[in-house]
Amino acid sequence: MDPLSLVKGFDEELRDYICNEMERVRTTLSFIPDENRTSVLAAAMKGSVTFNNWLDRSHAGGANINAITCKRLCDLFHAEYANVSCLTIETASRVVFKSVTKRGDVVMSLDLRKREHCNSEDLAFRFVNFGVDPKTQRLDYDSIARLASECHPQLIIVSPINYPLSIDYRRFAEIAHAVGAVLWCDISQTCGLIAGHAIPSPFPFADIVTFSTLGALQGPQTSVILTKSEYARSVERIMANSRHIGLPSSKLVELSARLRELQDETYGAYVNDVMNNARVLAEGLRRGGMTILCGGTETHLVMIDTRSCAISSRGAQEILADAGVRTRICNMLTQDPGQRADAIRFSTLPLTTRGLQPNQFAEIGEAIGKFLMLPDESETKLLKDKVREMAASLPEFNPRYVSPVALGNLRAAGLV
Repeated sequence: MDPLSLVKGFDEELRDYICNEMERVRTTLSFIPDENRTSVLAAAMKGSVTFNNWLDRSHAGGANINAITCKRLCDLFHAEYANVSCLTIETASRVVFKSVTKRGDVVMSLDLRKREHCNSEDLAFRFVNFGVDPKTQRLDYDSIARLASECHPQLIIVSPINYPLSIDYRRFAEIAHAVGAVLWCDISQTCGLIAGHAIPSPFPFADIVTFSTLGALQGPQTSVILTKSEYARSVERIMANSRHIGLPSSKLVELSARLRELQDETYGAYVNDVMNNARVLAEGLRRGGMTILCGGTETHLVMIDTRSCAISSRGAQEILADAGVRTRICNMLTQDPGQRADAIRFSTLPLTTRGLQPNQFAEIGEAIGKFLMLPDESETKLLKDKVREMAASLPEFNPRYVSPVALGNLRAAGLV
């Protein structure tokens, strides 16, 4: 159903806001994974009768939506225990920290990303970074093992937010368990590809796995904690002590609907297209003069070394945004504290969802590369025109990636 028709003549201020948002989508191309479109079916579930139920209450003879959701998560990811009580990944991360560590413990972490979530006095740890080899720009598992044996961490965190290659989770488990550490993997960036069996899964190797369901999974804004059974009681205890009362029923219904969609063959086609488009985008950027970090991609992420650009990473992000291209800047840390790569990160998730074709990914990649090499008025106009032309031709969600049965039901209900 068109939201503009609902507020027309009734709330013009809100109508203007929605129109502006629709115009932004029609005139920009987003390579930010968090801006991936929510599944059409999951979005439709948000407006169901469950929206009026704050918490799931199992009425006599009724199903418990929390139990249904947790079972679907365990089945999909082959986990022993699932918890869906956290709205954000920051909250889920703090629960994990409190479940398996104590103040002062040593924590080894890829890129130190999770340190940002330690925002209370009892979450004070000695963080030890492990990064990529500065020469190969790949994880050196032997070096990581030596570092673990030297610092004796209680927890090892693998959170590959800025690493576009596959992870050897079995090797990480061997490293962690050899020193008596818990292995925690946050797969927020890649959970969608893992669910589609396109890249390796951290299970059964990881002790704890977390991820947000927004973005990569095209679900609602919630977060998931999956663990081996031995950590379930500790997680539940921290949840109770922290007074996490759980998610609204409507969020759980959205997530359950999305988890069911992930089992459809249309989702397999989507993740395959996402990964193929990432390889094509990388090649287009390379033709445009960009240096691709890690030598390429094995996921949906493509990272360019901003030393190949004419301006800084922050400046590149800003001028790209002015041209209608939305990206994120990041740092790729290495084993050497004195060396890091300033990068611009691209994800093919959102534009694959909208239906951008491989030849278009190659074309826009090359145009972005040439623009960053020489961002003058001529190149700026060329890129702006190309972005507007491509964006205007794309739907918000390509029907090709919606289950035919679900799509038929949505059309019958007048929701698409």
